Amino acid sequence: FPSHDTLSVKVAKLKNKLKDLYVSYNGVDFPETKIPYNKSFRGISAQLLREFDAFYCQGREEYTDRVWFPIKDIRNRVVSYVGRHTMSSGNPRYLVYPSGSSMPVYPEMLPEKASSIILVEGIFDMLNLYDKGLENVICAFGTNTLQNEAKSKLLPFKAQGITHIYLLFDGDEAGRKASQTLKPIIEQEGFLVEIINLPDDTDPGELDQEDVRSIAEYITK
Repeated sequence: FPSHDTLSVKVAKLKNKLKDLYVSYNGVDFPETKIPYNKSFRGISAQLLREFDAFYCQGREEYTDRVWFPIKDIRNRVVSYVGRHTMSSGNPRYLVYPSGSSMPVYPEMLPEKASSIILVEGIFDMLNLYDKGLENVICAFGTNTLQNEAKSKLLPFKAQGITHIYLLFDGDEAGRKASQTLKPIIEQEGFLVEIINLPDDTDPGELDQEDVRSIAEYITK
């Protein structure tokens, strides 16, 4: 295994690379008046939604009736917004602004001293685990988004010293297949990768406090 000094040098070089990567980017502004979202939604506490700057808006019809989140990069610049319809029957369920934006893995900035991350599929999977105490969880905005962009999208986590990634996708055939597909792709980027298989028809966004505590105990062994 490389020495601590060698790892420190590599992390420093990666941080400089990240600086160059984002130096030309100025951020994205949402076109409507934003009103902070001050209540719970889909079981996520109002406090956590405020922490992630959730908001709603009035005006253009396609932007209303949604809880919106600004998606920020490692330099705290907004790269896009994702809005989840407040009605379960709302269509489309998720909307991204600007349309066609390339979504990063989110959030890119982790708590200090984190050495591992839990990768889930969707933002409400991430928020549910985070709300119940797992703050080193990130979402990929879909299971296919890392297949061709793993190097660039995982670079911010290398720069923060992450060595181990746990894959926690839905407990169905699609989720298990995605985990098996992504595992070798992420391993090629130098991470240790482990799959956490959920029971059939189990969604990370629906795990209760006891389930999340069990996962936390497992990854800290």
